[in-house]
Amino acid sequence: MTSTSASAPLSVTASASTAAAVHDPGEVATSPREVAPSPGAKMVSPTLRRRVLASELKRLRLSAGLTHVDVAHRLGWQQGKVSKIESAKQGVGIDAVIALAEVCGATPQQRERLVELAREARARGWWEGFADVLPTERKVYVGLEAEANVIRGFAAELIPDLFQTRDYAASAMGRGASAQGSILERRLELLLQRQQHVLEDRETEFDFVLSESALHRASGAEQQLSRLLELVARPEVRLRVLPFSAGAVPVEAPFSILEFRQNAHPDIVFVTGRVDCVYFEEAPEVAAYREALAELEALSMTREDSAAFVEEVVGRGAS
Repeated sequence: MTSTSASAPLSVTASASTAAAVHDPGEVATSPREVAPSPGAKMVSPTLRRRVLASELKRLRLSAGLTHVDVAHRLGWQQGKVSKIESAKQGVGIDAVIALAEVCGATPQQRERLVELAREARARGWWEGFADVLPTERKVYVGLEAEANVIRGFAAELIPDLFQTRDYAASAMGRGASAQGSILERRLELLLQRQQHVLEDRETEFDFVLSESALHRASGAEQQLSRLLELVARPEVRLRVLPFSAGAVPVEAPFSILEFRQNAHPDIVFVTGRVDCVYFEEAPEVAAYREALAELEALSMTREDSAAFVEEVVGRGAS
């Protein structure tokens, strides 16, 4: 995978050669028979399921002692097809999954698991309806965020988007000439739906380091600061303020780490800029960002002092 950024966003990061421009080449075109889950149904992420399915198919093949060539030959496929399926670069239907399970000697339980993953991977995520304002490079993030168990990260100049009020978000988004009128409204609608699904409908944990500068830049938005204060009081939200007195910080850009405790999927780091978005999922890179986040936390106020500081800023704005 190659990076769209000229240099690694994190100074302590390993080679950026393993960074990937965020895209979802395995996205499967949805047929008329494939519909979005009905309201109230269990929320799953097709993006995550596709990746988990690919990983489990690869693990099954390796445990059977077979190569890509072996599997392709037995199924009459081109070798490249097996490789693309296992890297989630190509969608795979249920019939193909059953064939792969049989060739690799899957147990009935394994086969049932793979078929269920394949079925869920071909569903439509709610975010598919926002293709007009959701670039390909951002779709993977939204798709994985939809089922992440923990979201950690560092926010530098802006309040984390999942914590933003509509007015604050509109101000941040509306500064670009391209984010006007109906486009801006659609972007805001997308953000509000993300907040509803991730922040309100699910038991997601949040652990963020927030630069003090972001609070001061929001000092004129009392509603935003009050909203942040409400969120800080929630047990699943852990926020630490990084004060100006901490001096230089060990990162160059805001980032998020998505963790998946309930699925066999590695954690992923996303570094999002105004234009591009890259991700790192190899162990050394993820470890580097974890180390950077730990350094930021060590430089930050405690959770209790951070809540008190936010309350102080809110009070100053109201006076």
